[in-house]
Amino acid sequence: MATKTPEKEGFIDVTGGKVWYKIVGEKKGTPLIVLHGGPGYPHDYLEPLEDLAEDRQVIFYDQLGCGNSERPEDKKLWTIERFVEELEQVITNLGLTHYNLIGHSWGATLSICYALTNPTGLKSIILADPYLSTPIWENDAKMLIKTLPQETQMSLNKHNLPGFTKTEEFQKASDVYYKHFVYGMESLPAAVKKANKKFSSIIYNQMWGPKEFAPTGTLIELDLTPELKKITFPVLIICGRYDEATPEAGEYFKKLIPKSQLKILENSAHFSHWTDRKEYMSTVKAFLKELD
Repeated sequence: MATKTPEKEGFIDVTGGKVWYKIVGEKKGTPLIVLHGGPGYPHDYLEPLEDLAEDRQVIFYDQLGCGNSERPEDKKLWTIERFVEELEQVITNLGLTHYNLIGHSWGATLSICYALTNPTGLKSIILADPYLSTPIWENDAKMLIKTLPQETQMSLNKHNLPGFTKTEEFQKASDVYYKHFVYGMESLPAAVKKANKKFSSIIYNQMWGPKEFAPTGTLIELDLTPELKKITFPVLIICGRYDEATPEAGEYFKKLIPKSQLKILENSAHFSHWTDRKEYMSTVKAFLKELD
């Protein structure tokens, strides 16, 4: 079970507003900062990562515009550069001189972009079910869709028709995609439902687009693969066997990152911290303890 003591929470001033944070655990090993996905999908769904607070402080925060953080309306704030700046401001405000990062999905992009600034206190990165390249993500999604029932494929492949994404037919097909490759669960835990309610569709739609498998937003050309050879920190990559962040993509990223290792969780899709929780946590704990 997740540890619940001690906890501290509050708000931090960042560019554009205030972000909410929570610290779980005691000062033991090197702290772990959690970067949630989305963009715009708040920390709540990552609740199982509190298990890691047995060994160190685990620091959660909701990126500006979603969750418990302030929600400014200036669309100019939703850029990778500002989110990287925000992370640096969180680290500085909390007085962290050394730390690890774990970034889930879009959080992995944020982790790598921050690491490329060569911060002095960063010790390691965990890329959990990582999104690092839009072309790879989109191509993998097309392959995954081909494994679904024919009727579902036909509905999803009509996503470009005007107004179709708002239809019940598309929503049902999209739910099938999410069940197979995102959640990987029959029913959603309360923490995931909470994140869904506090999600910012404004940020998500601007940066990614309304369709999980077909990007149209400002991240449409993002591809960090040419930069991965510059990552000199130890890196652990985790993904599920049925993940939309596919094992094949994980293998490719591993080849590009010099000090990296890959763990594939056999019972999981994109939410492997829920569906392979015990093995996920033991893998992360072992990786971090070796670095402490």
